[in-house]
Amino acid sequence: MINKLKTLPAFNVPAAEIIKIENLYSAYGDEAQLFIQNETGAILLLLDGGVIIHGDINATEVKQFLSFINPVSVFSSADNLKAIYGSGNFEEVNTIICEKPSFAPAGAFTYDPKSREIYDILSVDEFNLPPYEYFATDYCLRKNRGLIKVFAKSNTCAAITLESEKYRLLGGIATKQKGLGGALLLAAVNGNKPVLAVCRDELLPFYTKFGFKPLYKSGYWRKQI
Repeated sequence: MINKLKTLPAFNVPAAEIIKIENLYSAYGDEAQLFIQNETGAILLLLDGGVIIHGDINATEVKQFLSFINPVSVFSSADNLKAIYGSGNFEEVNTIICEKPSFAPAGAFTYDPKSREIYDILSVDEFNLPPYEYFATDYCLRKNRGLIKVFAKSNTCAAITLESEKYRLLGGIATKQKGLGGALLLAAVNGNKPVLAVCRDELLPFYTKFGFKPLYKSGYWRKQI
């Protein structure tokens, strides 16, 4: 069975899905609906039509659950998405980790952009951003609560990290000026926590050059409209 949860269990595993779930639940509370699959212990979070699934699943039961709630998107491990939607029916990406970030002060990237400016910088093909109004509300809410950190240079580049107790997740990085990407990445991952990121295959060489290693395959399923 899949039942509602009132509180989020503690986790100590490096996984992009659970970092996203923890971050969103900390920001939105009961507005972000939590569920658990009793058989497997998998955690599901539902917010504004998007679903995040962490942990191995009983795919038959999760398929029935998703058909009932009719999500617009699902983020989970590639294995879960293959079991639910079949191979080739979702975008497969890499979840990678930098276990020991190097010390690199934010330096030139301490600029604090407004939501409109950072939205414009991150509006690149790599990211599937929501409409600006939704992005701005979410960005300001999580930033004001210390759930995200921002590293930026005015009208040039920006990176966002999602913060959790034991890990951080690089939520987005983009630059309009060639040559700044590496320095921006080092500033964004600086600290004592292991840092995870999600990227397409073509960006793996960039991340591995700065200490990231492949962790597992994850993916995005999006409803065709």
